Parts: sequence; C-alpha cells; structure tokens
Amino acid sequence: MTEIKMRLSTTLLPRHDQAISDRIGEADVAVVIDVLRATSVMCTALHNRANAIITCREVQQARTLASQLSPTPLLCGERQCKPISGFDLGNSPAEYTPDRVANQSLIFTTTNGTRAIEFAERAGEILAGSFLNLSAVGDRLADHHSVHLVCAGTDGELTIEDVLFAGALVSLCETRYQAQLRDDASLLARQLWCSWFPSPECVDPLRLTERLRETRGGKNLLHAGYADDLTRCARIDSVTSVPTRIARSPATFQ
Repeated sequence: MTEIKMRLSTTLLPRHDQAISDRIGEADVAVVIDVLRATSVMCTALHNRANAIITCREVQQARTLASQLSPTPLLCGERQCKPISGFDLGNSPAEYTPDRVANQSLIFTTTNGTRAIEFAERAGEILAGSFLNLSAVGDRLADHHSVHLVCAGTDGELTIEDVLFAGALVSLCETRYQAQLRDDASLLARQLWCSWFPSPECVDPLRLTERLRETRGGKNLLHAGYADDLTRCARIDSVTSVPTRIARSPATFQ
C-alpha cells in the first residue's frame, strides 16, 4: 500500500463553521491566500527585507499597536482597495520597495487578507501564499502531513483569483508529494487551474494577468485604478520569500 504523505483540504471562503475550524486546528500548516493583494504584498515586503509584518484585523487595532511599539513601525493596508487615511503605505506591491521597507517592521490590516489570517489562527503554522511565491510555498510544504488552504475571498464572497491559486498549489502538491485531497473544494480548485492552464509548468504571466482581470477582485482593482497591480500580482515565482507566522498574538510574520 502506498503511504499517503500529505492530506490536503481547502476552504474556498472563510466562514464560521465548527467542522472547518476543527479541520484547520488539526492542520500542520495553513496557507492563507489573498492574491489581490494582501499576500502578494506580504511576499514583496519580506523579499525587500522588511523585518517583520504584524497583522491586525481592525484599523484601530493597528493604530493602537503602532503607538505602543518602538521604534515606530510603518502602518500599512487598505479598506475597499483604497489606502487608509494616515497610514504610511497602502496595499500595492509597488509601494513596498527596498528603500521604503528594508529593516522596517510593518503593521498590516486589509479588508480580507488579514481576516483570513485570523480565521486560520488555530493551525500549527501559517504561510502566506501568492503567485509570486508559488513554488517556494510548495517547497515549504514538503514535510507536512496535513495542509489546509484558506482562500480569503472578497467582502464575504468567493473570488476566482484565490481559488485559482489554491488550484495551482493543489496541483503542485499532487505532483510532487502525491497529496490526497480530502474535500471537493480542493478538487474544484484544481480543476479550475487545470482548465485555464493545462501546462502549469510554463504559465505565461501575461495570460495569468488577463485571467485575473476577469475575476471579482481583478474588476475591483480595475475600478479603483490599480490595473498595474494585476500584472504585479501575476509575476509567478518571482520571489522566494514565504511569509511565515512566528507569533500568534498579534499574528506576526517573517
């Protein structure tokens, strides 16, 4: 009998459900996915040598925490795609350049991504996944037996861009680690990815960008004037940083 090396589950949309909460709590690792744009920003910031990213669910929580820390961290994030008044940075990867974030600690709150991080808090470990670090995330999952993917969604609704990335990661884990899929959500995500990208080993970022433009999150960014961020978030395997939770309260990533 072939040994099952990895069991993989997927939550397509965070919601209060005891069965889902229990499954996340049993997972060795959860991968939180908010492709447009929170987890892409987290990958970019750490790639550009930010010291740490402290995530908060609420804006006031972020402000209060920033006032208590020394040296003062950068306040970062968005609400409904737009920068938050009084914050240092918004939620575009373009803002997180080395000269802005290197050797800085960031406090980060977003409409959907940081809520998904809170939702996944019971997992043994949390990683932030995006197309930017797809292969690097896959490498980090190699020795884990129980993996749970958590798609952030947008305003309480499922978003294709997060499901698409989940499908890419499911496909990678099946190929590399013979992962057993524990639910239909994982199967649906994989089928979406494979139907759009039948040869995932050579995905064209331009084509991925076009697909992202069709999604709910993509349309929201286009409407808000952030079309270029779709291209930035489609640069598949452009970084090797994998934001990893190092503290639970507040959830802190390095």
